[in-house]
Amino acid sequence: MEFSGKITIKNNKENVTAFLSDINNITPCLPGVYDFQNNGGEIQCKLKLDISAAKISAMSSVTGKMSFLYKAGLDSIDIDGSGRIAGSKVKFSISISYESKGEETLLDWKSSFDFGLIVKMMGKDRVNEISRENIDRTMGCITSKLNIK
Repeated sequence: MEFSGKITIKNNKENVTAFLSDINNITPCLPGVYDFQNNGGEIQCKLKLDISAAKISAMSSVTGKMSFLYKAGLDSIDIDGSGRIAGSKVKFSISISYESKGEETLLDWKSSFDFGLIVKMMGKDRVNEISRENIDRTMGCITSKLNIK
């Protein structure tokens, strides 16, 4: 599944770059993440995701373990990872590039997720809806933190 979007941040590029270069600024915005460990190059975490929007009576949340690499540059960050959620192998890639627009900064983000068997268990539309909800919440959180000068 592919997701993308653009967001204008009311902050200059230098502040945005400094904020995004530190994964510890981002983790409070990641839904369901706990037991976060930064092992130098590789980051590992556990997560518990609310999937109640899927309206599956026997399942309101799923748990999993993920590991990923977080690479921050001057104009972008790249996150590549994999793990298991609800017993299914999951892979993902997220790229956020940023460019100066005067005193504002344009974030252009793209993500790709391979949810494996989760799509077969829950259905593509439900997984898409839950993913979009979590992405919107994450980007809203990051935006609110960055819009403070």
